Amino acid sequence: MVCHADARGPYGAADVLQECIERAPAYSSIEIPPGVYVLRRGIVVTTPLTIRTAGTRGSSVPCTTAPDRCAWLVAAPDFRDPWGVLLVNATNNVTIEHLVIDGNQAARGASTAARSCITGPNIFGFNASVLRCLNCSVADVLSRNALCGTGMVWVGGNASIQRSTFQANGDASTGMWSDGLTVLYAPQSEIADNQFVDNSDVALIFGYAVSSRIERNVVRQRAQPAFAGLMLHNFNSTDLRTGGDFRGAVIAGNTIDCGPQLCVFGMQIGPGPWNNHLIVVGGDVHDNVVRGAKVGINVDGAGVFKAPVVIRNNLVSGVPSGAFFSDCARSISTDDMNVSPTSVVDRGDDTSPAASYLSDSCQLLPGLTPEDR
Repeated sequence: MVCHADARGPYGAADVLQECIERAPAYSSIEIPPGVYVLRRGIVVTTPLTIRTAGTRGSSVPCTTAPDRCAWLVAAPDFRDPWGVLLVNATNNVTIEHLVIDGNQAARGASTAARSCITGPNIFGFNASVLRCLNCSVADVLSRNALCGTGMVWVGGNASIQRSTFQANGDASTGMWSDGLTVLYAPQSEIADNQFVDNSDVALIFGYAVSSRIERNVVRQRAQPAFAGLMLHNFNSTDLRTGGDFRGAVIAGNTIDCGPQLCVFGMQIGPGPWNNHLIVVGGDVHDNVVRGAKVGINVDGAGVFKAPVVIRNNLVSGVPSGAFFSDCARSISTDDMNVSPTSVVDRGDDTSPAASYLSDSCQLLPGLTPEDR
């Protein structure tokens, strides 16, 4: 089904798209002609469907590098629905491919949604959400300019998120922080070959990924700082059945390039310094490259003796030598790698040096000394 979202003029795109989605038979495809579609309300998908730009099935020209050839779903300046312009909810076998999703951050700075980003729930600043979706996938999607929160949030097993780009989400200079991709829960999933460019909170963050593969993703920070390039977290869960379990997960072949120390942590394994009382377990973190972070790999609140975190053969470079976090009451240095004394890590035969201190939230503040980097 080709859905002509502009059939009712510039303000009717959301209504037309929603009608197409509701009419489409399960497991069919909806194709949207290339063009810019400004949405004043969110689109909701609750049945198995494929949604893509018209004519892109099997195309060798990706939307991530040639967005003008694709359909753009853009938040209107007054857009204020929760969960973003696209919500996939409580379903299965949904595929989103060859699309651009744009939060239109520049035009929404004075909106109701922007005020909520600062004072209330940040769900009104999301670009897109995939919630409780089994066997769902994203491929060749460009998600950019989220107002705050995240370029995309994900909850669902057997996920596939590949060859997509999450770019310029949030604005660190105004406290409108946004992850690139927030994977709250995705066991038995594959997150691979994605690009994360100049996101403002954590570029790629996971809360639960048992037996998943997180591979060949690239993080680049050049235009704004981020707290971390890649993070294994638990989102404050005290139950490993719902958060913090990475047993059987492989995190390998990823590149985090922070430029001139534009990440506090290149890779953050564990919830410290945000929360020093919770843990993550498991995960095999190997053969990743980290460049230009203040701390290359920080391990804090990670691993137990029955399920240590494996960290081996990672290459860290460009960490400022002899610098310290200037906003911390106690002396905390910049290091290629830190493994807190409360973490349980299996490093195999990796003998590269590592510091051993507890992280602190003061590290999230911008200053370094003796030289402000």
